[in-house]
Amino acid sequence: KRARSAMLALAVRRAALALPSSVAACAPAMRQNRLFRTAPTLLAGQGSHIHRDTPENNESIPFEFTKESEAEIEKYLSRYPDTPQGRQSAIMPALWVVQQQLDRAHKTIKAETKYEGAFAFDKPQGSGGWVPLKAMHAIADKLGCSRMAVYEVATFFTMYNRNLQGKFHIQLCATTPCMVCGAYDILAAIEKHLGIKCGETTSDGMFTLTEVECLGACVNAPMIQVNDYFFEDLTPENVIPLLDNLKAGKPVKIGPQNDRVHSLGPQGRTSLTSPPAGPYCRDLSKIADPA
Repeated sequence: KRARSAMLALAVRRAALALPSSVAACAPAMRQNRLFRTAPTLLAGQGSHIHRDTPENNESIPFEFTKESEAEIEKYLSRYPDTPQGRQSAIMPALWVVQQQLDRAHKTIKAETKYEGAFAFDKPQGSGGWVPLKAMHAIADKLGCSRMAVYEVATFFTMYNRNLQGKFHIQLCATTPCMVCGAYDILAAIEKHLGIKCGETTSDGMFTLTEVECLGACVNAPMIQVNDYFFEDLTPENVIPLLDNLKAGKPVKIGPQNDRVHSLGPQGRTSLTSPPAGPYCRDLSKIADPA
């Protein structure tokens, strides 16, 4: 029994001595893989919790809410108790209101819809804007909370852009369905055409390219989201004129870039061909709009 214990102890010591060399041998590959996956996100300002002053984003740059933004924030505040904790609950929507306010491109995108039920947004939804440091301070002052409370939310959720984006923010989905359908071919085509890498902005400030996780259009993969609009069923060939038309202010078709109707397959609609018969759990027409 003692001999077995001694042999086990010797084996553990040998393994411990060998461990550093094994880790050292694996380190280059581990480091390379980590940088490959995280560098674009860090460059886009979404993955790092550290604020770094830039000429366009520092405490000396003024920020003021528009009257529309003020009204939006008040609407959200009315949904929470008028207490310090209740007002702090409005941090998330207030950050999103700022992004809506600072979307520079929405009015210039001539979005066209081809099919019944599809529509273009009448105002920015937020994905094309950003939240500068001074805006975070303005939110903290308005809600009566600490600046740190706002920082904690803004740095946790990747939907908040904390660095100035290009006029058109290209968010390319590379999660599994898009990946197997050619997302990285689309990425390569965009990078070559714009002369930037993922996580970078073109020198003219027109485009920022970011790789993101699933955007929920898996059936129509591969796809990108540009500001608030989805462009689906992409190929390396049709994504280039799409970007050129956005830059030139020409009309662009939102949704599928081929002949697909919404997300229907080649056989068309095979289910839900008529309104469900019920019984319904509640009468949705009698529910008041919270707005």
